[in-house]
Amino acid sequence: MTTQQLVTRKSLRWELRGYDSRNMAFLWVGQFVNTAGLMMLVPIMPFYLNQIGTSGTAETQTWAGVAIAAPALALAVATPLWGKLGDRIGRKWMVVRALLGLAVAMVIMATAVAPLALVAGRLLQGSLGGVVEAAAAFAGSTGSNKKRGSSLGKSFSATAAGALAGPIAGGLLVGTGGLKLLMFIIAALATALAIICALGLREPEGQRNTSNLAQGGRFLQHGLLRQVPGAITLALAAATVYFGVYGLIPVYALHVDRIVDGGDSASLWVGVLHSVMWSGTLAGSFWWGRRNDSTKRPLHAFSLAIGGCAVSIALLALPLSPFLMLPIRLVQGFCFAALAQSLFHHFSQHAPDSQKSSSIGAANSFLLIGQSAGPLLAGPLVNALPIPAVILIMAGACSLSFALVVRTVRAE
Repeated sequence: MTTQQLVTRKSLRWELRGYDSRNMAFLWVGQFVNTAGLMMLVPIMPFYLNQIGTSGTAETQTWAGVAIAAPALALAVATPLWGKLGDRIGRKWMVVRALLGLAVAMVIMATAVAPLALVAGRLLQGSLGGVVEAAAAFAGSTGSNKKRGSSLGKSFSATAAGALAGPIAGGLLVGTGGLKLLMFIIAALATALAIICALGLREPEGQRNTSNLAQGGRFLQHGLLRQVPGAITLALAAATVYFGVYGLIPVYALHVDRIVDGGDSASLWVGVLHSVMWSGTLAGSFWWGRRNDSTKRPLHAFSLAIGGCAVSIALLALPLSPFLMLPIRLVQGFCFAALAQSLFHHFSQHAPDSQKSSSIGAANSFLLIGQSAGPLLAGPLVNALPIPAVILIMAGACSLSFALVVRTVRAE
């Protein structure tokens, strides 16, 4: 190879690295805005629903469960269609589409005067989603084997940062009437960011948008599932732990409301406690990513994190003051940070290079099952059982997930 060829190859490598850094920056900001918009209502959903027309615990909890689960349900249905389109036109335009969809959804939710309209906005938010999935697939498929954990950690830090900022803003504004204005601001930011991504986001040649459930389906059809150790068990464990974590959300708001005796302080505390959890997730995203790179055992991290989630959720069933809940939520968030990225890391490192993004799509589909089922079933459970008992059921789901994954961890 000539000196000129070496220089050309080196220059191309640095050019691609620059494109990757710019892409990740755009995707990080997109994830942050998307997640902030998605999560700002989640911890205070029962309080917001009371403002727009629900009455009574049963009705409010039922609508809260539906509203929280709606984006995940819509995402599971819509992404196969977006995946086919993304294969043809590229991941870049899927990101632009998702940001514009977020803008429209936020306007619908801001103008909602009935629970059904709010759920419609949440459904639209999920059906047009895809920023988080695109960024995770980009990080998992383009990062080097040595740094894949760190890349995934950085990607999920954007989700954690958005989920941290959103609930704080929602908790502060839900009782002041400023929440709707914030939704319009997020819609404007998402529109501006969509234009920036359309102009500046570059998809490397030869890469296709495989960060979706459609690719997860192909992952199964092509028999690649057999190449990932413990894939079936991990699929069940992923769905079960997310069932417990996300099923806690609508129940937890009511739990805190009763502890602090209602009022505006309840919504503020719910927002603070939810944000504390995501503060732990933000810190844990980087730590778990580096750990997975150094140990090369993402399933070990996955199992430790599941166990931590089970214990911390179980402790929340106790009649603790909000101040005592703070460290528990921090630990829960730190453990939660390892779940998705460790699962994605394991699936991607065992898949062939040409199918790494497909493997992430498959793993994500399993998480979405639990993410949607948990909130949907939490409402009926609250109507039938005491709140502490429902919280223990969610902790039990995480414990079951831990039991499922232990054997696979030993094999790893």
